[in-house]
Amino acid sequence: MTLKILVGGYSSIITALLYTPNGSGTGSLSQLSQSNAGTNPSWLALNPSNSSILFANQETYGGSIWSFDIDPTTAALTKKSSGSTGGNNPAHFAVLFGGGNEIIAANYDGASTVDMVLGSDRETFSGTTGPMVTYSGSGPNSSRQSVPHPHQVIEYIINQELLINDLGSDKTWRLSRSSSGAWQNSGYVQHPGGSGPRHGVVLNGNLYTVHELSNTLTQHTLPMLGSGTASQLVATLPVIPPGASNTTLAAAELLLSPKNCMYPTQYLYATNRQDTDANGDTIAIFSLNPLQLVGHVRTGLKAIRGAALGGPNGEYLVAGGQNGGGV
Repeated sequence: MTLKILVGGYSSIITALLYTPNGSGTGSLSQLSQSNAGTNPSWLALNPSNSSILFANQETYGGSIWSFDIDPTTAALTKKSSGSTGGNNPAHFAVLFGGGNEIIAANYDGASTVDMVLGSDRETFSGTTGPMVTYSGSGPNSSRQSVPHPHQVIEYIINQELLINDLGSDKTWRLSRSSSGAWQNSGYVQHPGGSGPRHGVVLNGNLYTVHELSNTLTQHTLPMLGSGTASQLVATLPVIPPGASNTTLAAAELLLSPKNCMYPTQYLYATNRQDTDANGDTIAIFSLNPLQLVGHVRTGLKAIRGAALGGPNGEYLVAGGQNGGGV
C-alpha cells in the first residue's frame, strides 16, 4: 500500500509526498502536491475524529493555528479557518481526543498555553477560548532560559491531564480541569537544571523526555495528581552518538513505537540535530524496562527537526532534514 506524507517547515508551503514500498524494505518518494500554508507551518496534526482535516501552526509573532481540508487523491490543502493563539511563535499544539473539537496551543514566546474551541464541524475556529494558562520561572542557561518557553503539549488521557514541556524553566507542567472545565496549572515535574525539556511521551505511568540543551533522555515516574507522591527521576541517558559534541548538537523529537501483534516490543526513538559527521544526524534507539540504548542509526539528514511513525503497524519512521538531506 502507498502512504501519503505531509511535510511542513519554515516556509510558506506544505508539501504532500507519496511513498511507494517495493517489498524489500525500501521504496520511492514522489511529490504529489504543494499548498500555500501561511508562515512557518512547522507543526502539523490531523483531527483524531476526522483524518481529512489537518491543522498547522503559524510559528510567528501574532501566532495562530490554521485548519485545512485534505484532498483524498492529491493531498492538496484547502484552507478552512484560523484562530489566534494569543501569543507569539506557537511551536506546538495538540488536538484533544475528546471529540476532536478542542486544541491546546503552546506559545513558545509568550510563556502560555491557550484552549481553542472548534465548531461542530471540528475544523472551524469558533473564536471561543478558555482561560489562558501562563507560566513563570527560568533556568541556568541565560541565553536560552531567561523566561519560560512551552515547547510541547501532551494529552495524558489516562490521568485526564495535559503535560506541558517547558524548555525555559526545566519543568513539565501538569494541567488538570477545574470544576468549571477550564484547564489549570496543578503541579509540575522538575527536570535537571539547564537540561531544556523539549518533547516527551508517556507510557505506563512514566514520563520520557528528550532534552534539547543537555542532549539527554530522562525517565520520571508520573504519580496521580493529588496523591501526595512526588515524581521521581528514574534514569538519565545521553542521546548523542559517541564522540559527538554535546555543545553543538541539539536533540529534537522523541517517538514511541506502537504496540501491536506484529511489533509487540516498544522502543523510543530520539532524533539528534547538527552533527558534523558526513553521514548526517543520527536517530538514537532505546529499549524500555530498563531504559537503555540499543544503538544509533545514521540518516544522511542535516538537522532532523521533525519525525513521525506511520504505516498500518507503525513500521515506518519518517524524518526530515531542516538543513539538507530531504525526507
